[in-house]
Amino acid sequence: MERNMVSESSLNHSMDSAKRHYSSMFFLPSFNKALLAVALICIAGVSLSAFALFPSINSLILGISFFVVTFLMDLVTNKIVLKSDPIFSMRRTLVLSLAGWLLWLFFNALGVGLSFAFSSLLWVKLCLLGFAVVVTLRSLVFIATSTASRWRQVLSTLLQPALCITVFLIFWVVAYLGTIAWQVYLFVVASPIIGFIAVFLLLSSIDRLGKVTYSLPALSLFRAFILNWVSDQNAPLEKHLEKMGEDADIKVSLLKFDASKPKAAIIVPLVHPGPFKNIGSSLLPSLLKQGYEKEFGCDACVPLGILGHELDLASQAQNHKIVSQVIASARFESTVGLASPFVRATESFATASCQIFGDTVFLSFSLAPKTTEDLPQELGRIVSEEARKYGLKKAVIVNSHNSINDIVDTEEHLDSLQKAASKCLQKAIAQPTKPFMVGAATVFPEDFT
Repeated sequence: MERNMVSESSLNHSMDSAKRHYSSMFFLPSFNKALLAVALICIAGVSLSAFALFPSINSLILGISFFVVTFLMDLVTNKIVLKSDPIFSMRRTLVLSLAGWLLWLFFNALGVGLSFAFSSLLWVKLCLLGFAVVVTLRSLVFIATSTASRWRQVLSTLLQPALCITVFLIFWVVAYLGTIAWQVYLFVVASPIIGFIAVFLLLSSIDRLGKVTYSLPALSLFRAFILNWVSDQNAPLEKHLEKMGEDADIKVSLLKFDASKPKAAIIVPLVHPGPFKNIGSSLLPSLLKQGYEKEFGCDACVPLGILGHELDLASQAQNHKIVSQVIASARFESTVGLASPFVRATESFATASCQIFGDTVFLSFSLAPKTTEDLPQELGRIVSEEARKYGLKKAVIVNSHNSINDIVDTEEHLDSLQKAASKCLQKAIAQPTKPFMVGAATVFPEDFT
């Protein structure tokens, strides 16, 4: 039992860490900032580097040429070569070129520095090495993430760096009075081929590892993840999750309050919203709320149950199954007219609040003002057993999840939560039951529209 709780908590922590990690990974500068950075690197960085060795107007023209070529080739890549690719917008394509230029500038500056100590040809050699690195980087990014055909991936990889190295070659021919060795041209042709082969072998090995470990191609899964993260397409990733998922029966608790017409409902599915964005059951609470309210014309809320990410749904198609079944099962009349007063009990930082409606108890947990994160299913089972000891047939248990900060140690509070729940049940069962009135309203805070 204890090992199960720790395992579920570890999964929840891993999911939350992954979401924060990937959120930062996909942070990109704006288009204007990326364009300005490319202009500075090309016109200022590369031009000054070249000017240090060859002080002439040609060095300034070199940098301007690089900027123009980069912008135009990225435009061609975005508007023509990858026009149907949802990932590579002009902004993302330009940011990739910016990353390439940062690497290329490093080799360029290093070559200039070494040229003063040794031979100016070291600048040429290190610029060529930078070209090889940039081509390899671009091939890795395009092949791993783009959904376009292979020839479009290759063309997108080569367009910008190939024309830039051509500009370099023209400059070198003029600067060195045509004394460029044939090995330079051979390197320009051979390095992209070697880079493509290296990237292909790397990605193929990763793909095979995914097939062996999860019986799924890792590269396809990664592309599906990228598609969702940058363009909100959920179907490709959910297709993989459906294959990885398992069939299970889902318990849904429903507290329905009626008078002459439906007044309010509390719906608690034993499904965790997640894993992230619009994938799986992330939208289930809002879908349940909207579907129920549309059908019955009353306010509904869908709080989090006692569970973690181990019970995420695989796809939005599964969401609609639950929504349809809940609505179909909710066509019954409410018969309980008595309820206990709302009571609360605390134990250390743990707080349990509950109210009894007939033979059903509605109970919530909180660790406020500390962070209240996901709670293990076993806690819900223990509290349900405790409720049955007091003659309560059903228990609807929710987690007042708050995510105040990142410091969470749920295990150390489990005993306190159980004791608080036991105290709260004892307190509630001792109260007299009376007729009650219900009011409900939906409020959307301005900061969370």
